[in-house]
Amino acid sequence: MTLLSGSSYGADYIVDNTTYLQVFTPGGVQGTFTLNGTEHTLEDGDTFTFLEGIYDTVNMVINRTISLVASGTVQLNGVIDAIAPSSITGFSVNGTVNLRGNGCNLSSTNITGTLNITGNSSRVNDSRILNPASAVMVSGDNVTITSSYINGSASHGIVVNGRNARIQGNNITNSNGSGILIHGEGCLAEGNTIYLSGGDGVTSDASGASIIRNSISFNSGDGIRSSGNNSVITNNTVLRNNGTGIYSSGKNATINSNTVKYSGGDGIYVAGNGSTVQGCYVQNNTKNGIKITGSGCTVSSSYTYYNGENGIYSTGDNTSFRYVDSSFNARNGIYSSGKNASFFYITSASYNGENGILSTGPSASMQIILDVTSNSQNGVSSRGDNAYIWFVEVKKNGMNGIHSSGKNLYLSYVKNATNNTLSGINSTGINARILDVTVNLNRGNGIYSSGYNTTIAYFEAINNLGNGLWISGGRSYIFEGNTTSNRQNGVKVNGPDAILRSLNATDNTASGIAIYGKNAIIYNCTSMRNTDGVYGTASFRMILSRTSANRNCGVNARGTATIEQCTVYGNRYGIYAGGANSVIYSSSISSNRGYGVYAAGSSATIYRNTVQSNGGDGITARGSYAKIYYNTANRNRGSGISSSSYRAVIAYNRASYNSYYGIYSSGKKTTLAKNSATGNRKRNIRRG
Repeated sequence: MTLLSGSSYGADYIVDNTTYLQVFTPGGVQGTFTLNGTEHTLEDGDTFTFLEGIYDTVNMVINRTISLVASGTVQLNGVIDAIAPSSITGFSVNGTVNLRGNGCNLSSTNITGTLNITGNSSRVNDSRILNPASAVMVSGDNVTITSSYINGSASHGIVVNGRNARIQGNNITNSNGSGILIHGEGCLAEGNTIYLSGGDGVTSDASGASIIRNSISFNSGDGIRSSGNNSVITNNTVLRNNGTGIYSSGKNATINSNTVKYSGGDGIYVAGNGSTVQGCYVQNNTKNGIKITGSGCTVSSSYTYYNGENGIYSTGDNTSFRYVDSSFNARNGIYSSGKNASFFYITSASYNGENGILSTGPSASMQIILDVTSNSQNGVSSRGDNAYIWFVEVKKNGMNGIHSSGKNLYLSYVKNATNNTLSGINSTGINARILDVTVNLNRGNGIYSSGYNTTIAYFEAINNLGNGLWISGGRSYIFEGNTTSNRQNGVKVNGPDAILRSLNATDNTASGIAIYGKNAIIYNCTSMRNTDGVYGTASFRMILSRTSANRNCGVNARGTATIEQCTVYGNRYGIYAGGANSVIYSSSISSNRGYGVYAAGSSATIYRNTVQSNGGDGITARGSYAKIYYNTANRNRGSGISSSSYRAVIAYNRASYNSYYGIYSSGKKTTLAKNSATGNRKRNIRRG
């Protein structure tokens, strides 16, 4: 007895290749039939066992709820048309099987020919469909095809037009078209092995399709091509397909935990808006690992290695990259050209042929960018306006650690920009803000900025082969930083109107601070153990600053300088003022090995300074029209004040205990008035 779903127990009958014709006719199953001389009445739930043999010219219409079971090798040559919810098990069919009834069940059957499923809720299991002239056609809803083998279809392997089909655990190969083609909504393709198709492995234009845990390889088209909305593509292994590994153009697709390798095009291509790529391994694809053209998409927790172009390439707006490792790609690790891109916790973007991260769209946000190392060009290249970059580590890149050319950059908390071939940070856009950064051991400059109105603050620039900071843009504001042991200058300023505040420039090979742009202000800075503490060829103003132990001058001013309330001590020379109209005011210049102040430019004003214990003259004036007022010049190894200035005015100064003259003036038409000189070794005051 056999029990069918939804039916009562039925009788068991045995037929062979002649007697079956008494039951099965082109018009349907006989309600009353005779077998072995006995008349029987057909009941729903009856089972017919077909004995081994070849059954030619079969034309069976099964219009009753019965079961057909093969005993041994039973080959049916012809057509089986099941229009009732029947069960067919164990046959070899050379021809066509139509499952038109709802709830049909086909199992363990080999079909050399065509299988059509139009009934709802039908099932095909553990069957083989070989060399069909057309695809396995699924038109009914809720159809299940499992654990079956489909080989050599002249068309697609399986075409699903019905809704909610389940295509699971099948082996589909050598189809002339796609392995599986899905048009029906809500279908599932799971656990299938699909290879050597003439088209795509799986093609779906249906909404709500789920393509899960399939192995898809060596297909002539794409591995998976989905254009329906709300698709789920997850846990697939997609290898060596000629086109794209996974192509998704529907909205809100979920593409999770796939492995995609060796595709002839991109690994994963996402054109649908609002889609998510998560947990994917995308490697060794001919073009990009992941390509995004849809807007509002997210790539997270994914790995893109060794791809022929970019690891990830996005042109879509509002793309989010999170927890991504994109390394060893031929071009960029991540390349985003859409606006409002968001990069968060990029674990690595290293060893890429161009940049680790390249962002060209406006308003990009980058936060926690780790291990951007050994890229051939820049670690991070930001070319769009209004970029926000926070917490970055960039090392050993072939050009700059970070390069920004867009305006309104906000760059903060660069943990380490080190060992880059050019600069640690290179900013060329206007209105940049560069805060709380560490740049060291770069072969060029620590920080290079050429943009107008740049602010750089709270930085460490150490052991760079170029300058610690090189600023060429106008109106820069630089404060609260250390520049130490750089092979050129600690800070070099070429742009006009710069403000330098609270800087510490120490042990640099050239100058601690070098000013080439006009109208700079140096406020509350310290410059120690450099060649020159401060060197300037253009006009600058220096206030409340300290220079000490520098190998040449504490201040070497070749242009017009104003130096007020500064401390200059322990240098080889104190202050050299070569520009006209320089002013040295209320400063302490002491213990320098040579002169204290040397004013070579005309119309210098040297006013209310304390100049003492220097190894040469305290104050020397050579330019005409010098004004030397209210200074104290004591215990210098030369004269306290020595002037050859034409028409100089030397008044109200005090000069005591100097090793040569107290005050000596040899310039013509000089005014000496109300000076006080005592205890000087040669003479207190002398006019030459």
